[in-house]
Amino acid sequence: MKKLSFGFCSLLLLLCSCSVQKNNTQIDQKPDSRPGKEIVLVKVLDDSRCPERVQCIWAGEVTFAVAAYEDLKMVEQVQFTLNQNTHKEINDWFMKHLPAGSKDLKEISVLPYPKEGVAVKPEDYYIQLIY
Repeated sequence: MKKLSFGFCSLLLLLCSCSVQKNNTQIDQKPDSRPGKEIVLVKVLDDSRCPERVQCIWAGEVTFAVAAYEDLKMVEQVQFTLNQNTHKEINDWFMKHLPAGSKDLKEISVLPYPKEGVAVKPEDYYIQLIY
C-alpha cells in the first residue's frame, strides 16, 4: 500500500511540474496593406506545451485564433488547438487560405516555444510555416 501511495504522489508531483501558461489577450497583428490572401495570428488563448528542458508526461498543446483575409477583408476567423493529432486539419485550413501557388506545408508551429521560468509576451507570438 505504501508503494502505491508513493507512486501516486510521485505521479501527481510530476504532473504538477508541467506549467500551463494562459494568454487570453489580443495580439493586434493587422493584415498588410497589399491586396491578396493573408493569414493573421489573432491571439494565443492557451499554451500548455511542455517547456524546453523539462520532462513532462504529456507534450501539451497550444490553442490560438487566426484570421484569413482576402484583399484586406476578413473572410474567416477560426480557433485551433495544435497538438500531435491536429496537424492535418490545421494544415488543410492554411493551404486553403494561402496565396495560390503556395508550396505544400510540411509543418506549422506557434513560436516562441515555452521555456521554464520565462513568460512569453502576447506580442512575441508568431506562426512559423515550413514548406
